[in-house]
Amino acid sequence: MMKLVKTVLLFLSLAIALPAMAITLDTAKSQGLVGEANSGYIAVVGESSPELEQLIAEVNSKRKAEYARIASRNNIDIAQVAARAAEKLEARVAPGEFYQDNLGRWVQK
Repeated sequence: MMKLVKTVLLFLSLAIALPAMAITLDTAKSQGLVGEANSGYIAVVGESSPELEQLIAEVNSKRKAEYARIASRNNIDIAQVAARAAEKLEARVAPGEFYQDNLGRWVQK
């Protein structure tokens, strides 16, 4: 009985602590929470949360800055860089993770 109580308390403490921990991109992708959108950025696959929105904003901001640097260096439009990045990122999606096809549908690899 005492072991059961300790187990329940452990799970409760984890349930309370987990929302406070920041989720990583790899974790969010492996759990199917976010996927590689056909735009070259990440997006929510299902239900969103403030934590996911923050993660997406951070990752996409960094990607946009990198795409802008590449576009400027090569004198091309940032949309072209993002589109090419989307192709490369889709090819690297791990089994079980999601990507968005060219019709905007989420596909699990």
